[in-house]
Amino acid sequence: MPDLWDTNSDHVFPTPGEQPDSALSGHDGHSQEVRLRDHRGRLRLPAYILIALVLAVAAIVALTAVLLP
Repeated sequence: MPDLWDTNSDHVFPTPGEQPDSALSGHDGHSQEVRLRDHRGRLRLPAYILIALVLAVAAIVALTAVLLP
């Protein structure tokens, strides 16, 4: 996936068939990845935070739908 904040147009819009060069960007593409499971397969804290946020948003939407009409 291209870095849309990159101001160099050569990096943002590669030609078809061109593979991005991770050596040019200076970082590995997977270094920004947040792992939701640990090495034993259990959920980590970011996964629980994400689940809690989704449940909170769902509760707010449900309450808003019930209270508005």
